[in-house]
Amino acid sequence: MQIKQLTNFLFRKYPLKNKEIWDPSGWSFKNKLSDELTGVIIAIDLTSNAINEAIKSNCNLIITHHPFKFYKKWVDEEIYAPYKKEILQKLIDHRINVISFHTNYDNHKNGTSYQIAKQLGFKDENINNFDWSLYPASVINLELSFTNIVELIKQKLNFSSMRTNLPKSLWNKEINKIAILSGSGFIGEVNKIKELGYDLIITSDIKWSDWINYKETKTPILEISHLDEQVFVDDIYNQLNNKFFNIPLIKVKIQNEPYENV
Repeated sequence: MQIKQLTNFLFRKYPLKNKEIWDPSGWSFKNKLSDELTGVIIAIDLTSNAINEAIKSNCNLIITHHPFKFYKKWVDEEIYAPYKKEILQKLIDHRINVISFHTNYDNHKNGTSYQIAKQLGFKDENINNFDWSLYPASVINLELSFTNIVELIKQKLNFSSMRTNLPKSLWNKEINKIAILSGSGFIGEVNKIKELGYDLIITSDIKWSDWINYKETKTPILEISHLDEQVFVDDIYNQLNNKFFNIPLIKVKIQNEPYENV
């Protein structure tokens, strides 16, 4: 089976026309796509662990959620992320191809936010998309408290710490309607959702200026780890496993955030 047969399947489902304008999704590095596919690594990011697993397992395709290459020239990439120089050399030496499906995956109706909702155990009849965008997921008719939701996230996503601006006096109040914006939720989306009366908005990587805005506008936020997007790995693995047979598929997951809370 050729490499392009598998990647074309994914491109048909997550076309590049659906990505955000700033997003360099697609091929970060490629060789001859008519080469025989020897195996696939699926990861949220191309790390040293992912490339080493690809070499060890003789996989010549790595599929990531986050793009490995953000700049047009590799010299710029190496200036801003020096660790990529060694990984790039390994890609060249071992003829390993790298492709990413980032916001074109996020923007699918069953994309990242939906997958997070499913991972948390919410049922399809409780999950909706918003009229103006497929990116956030709306979960309704919950009848859970904020404390219940935090414990659910800790249990299902294995996160030990989160941040919120919700007053402690409201932590045991029933929450009926939440919105999930995977990754770094765009403030414009969050502001729109707040106006719809949501009890809680779950997202990641909030800037200081955004926190100020959310405090001033009384927007209820729960900030969780960006590793919430690792649901991508399981979903893509399952799709490929159900579609293609006799192709080695390996999940490489980041076990912990690349920092410690102190």
